[in-house]
Amino acid sequence: MRWYHVLLVASASLLASSDSILAGKMSMKASPAILTPFNSIARETTKKRFLRAEHVGNTGDNTTQDTNRGDDFNEDAEIGNANTSESEERGDTAAIQKLQSLKTFEKFKHSKTFKALSRSMSKATNTFSEKISSALPMKSKLKVWSNNGKSVSFVRKELEMDKLDDALLTQAKNFQFYDDYVTLQLPVWAKNELTPKEVIAELGLQGLSGAALTSNPNFKYYDEYLVKQALVWAKKDLDVDDILVSLDLNIIPVAVRSKAVNFKYYEEFVAGLMRSWTDNDVSVIDVMKKLKLNKLTGETLEKHPNYKYYKNYVKNNLKAWAADLKSYEFVVAKLGLRGKRGELLQTHPNVVFLEKLKKSADRYREKIWLQQSVTSYEAWKRLELERVHAITRPNSPTYAMYEHYVNLVDDAMVKLIESGEKNLPKLIDTNASPKELSVKAYIWAEKQRPEWYVKFSLGLEKLDETALKDAANYVYYMRYLDAKN
Repeated sequence: MRWYHVLLVASASLLASSDSILAGKMSMKASPAILTPFNSIARETTKKRFLRAEHVGNTGDNTTQDTNRGDDFNEDAEIGNANTSESEERGDTAAIQKLQSLKTFEKFKHSKTFKALSRSMSKATNTFSEKISSALPMKSKLKVWSNNGKSVSFVRKELEMDKLDDALLTQAKNFQFYDDYVTLQLPVWAKNELTPKEVIAELGLQGLSGAALTSNPNFKYYDEYLVKQALVWAKKDLDVDDILVSLDLNIIPVAVRSKAVNFKYYEEFVAGLMRSWTDNDVSVIDVMKKLKLNKLTGETLEKHPNYKYYKNYVKNNLKAWAADLKSYEFVVAKLGLRGKRGELLQTHPNVVFLEKLKKSADRYREKIWLQQSVTSYEAWKRLELERVHAITRPNSPTYAMYEHYVNLVDDAMVKLIESGEKNLPKLIDTNASPKELSVKAYIWAEKQRPEWYVKFSLGLEKLDETALKDAANYVYYMRYLDAKN
């Protein structure tokens, strides 16, 4: 133990010396008085002269003494000037010496000797902290071990759990401390970007697979780490093949890959990618490339394990395009089909999605509008029915879309109200235009909607007879009654 004290004392001495040199450097930068000591010395000399003059003045009253005092003052001034010159020289010399010492230290700091000593000091500090950690409370020990980068196996041994079978790990008296320590390491491992294999090694899970792996008490840390890392990988838009390799899924046959323990994390990763691609409006063509599908066609494409992700991504885009009433030409361009004819068009992998949109556009749009609580008046505006002439409107395709959506909204609202639902979606628009309300009154009549529902939709359900007739929407209620009868 004696070498410890010697090394620590030597280290402290060296650090103190370097601190003093650095402090000197900082002082010289901060205070011009060190580099030009004349000012402080001159002030001190003036102060001394003043005190001496005051002292002499108190010794007598005669003129001779006054005269002598003046002479003494002049002599002191000369002496002060001499002292000042000497002080300046000493100050300059001291400043030069400090600068030389600093330069010497800077050279020493980059020498092999200094670096070797620094490593020795670092090792000594770590060893010292380990020595004293035995006397610390357990939570403090955990922090010391974490700061020193101790492995999970080291901590397990220190907690006297190393000889326990893994199945009995959670029953150990010190398991809570073990659990705290490993949980504390997860963000450290994430920061250091440990691979799945490295985490497996840290947790002592090498050689385990299937149920033997997932039933191990240490698996929960592995699972928590990789679930979070999968999201990190997705945010970084990492290559899907690289993640397959990292998870050792590339060596597993595609037919049974989904049964592997690590397949869950690949799915989490791809799901994160899909969200990120959607948020950033990544084109379906680019997604096809990212999923390594752009060079495949036909059955080879459809059997590829990544095709299901691509299919889902395109389908979500189809729904969004339908909800936004995108044109046929817009969709053709987005699917990479613009300019393609004949066999080139028919064999393109995205032509199947174009055909699907033709068949399902109305259903996609209506479902999304209902989910988004789009009112019938909002649908009216989106379909631009105000611009369609009243005579031709009933026979227009856009009117058919509007009428169908109005009936969907009414069916949903009637069902919810009759079931006693109190938290109703906001599918009634109080700002609806007179034209839209007039058209809707005829749709209600044609569908034989109950009077209570029509009053509810027009905001008239709580009015007495007098207030009802005075209400602004009463006219549309009357049109509904007239059309119904």
